[in-house]
Amino acid sequence: MGPRRLPADQRVEHMAEGNLNSVDQATGRVSITHGPVASANWPGMTMSFKLADPSAAADLKPGQRVEFHFTIESAMDATVTQIRSID
Repeated sequence: MGPRRLPADQRVEHMAEGNLNSVDQATGRVSITHGPVASANWPGMTMSFKLADPSAAADLKPGQRVEFHFTIESAMDATVTQIRSID
């Protein structure tokens, strides 16, 4: 049995800032190095996030500082629901 996934109506949206490392339009994923996220009880780290809407990152470039909102589906499986440059 895999990790427990929360139903969509039980997912909490979190917000963080970080540095965008990469955007993969083909897979709909971004890599972000972010600081601690207290609401998720996460330390600062670099991780890959799914994009709820891959076109949301179409104009973003690696190296940009971004603000993003995300939900956690299970453990370290998270989906960015909003992302924007704050450079």
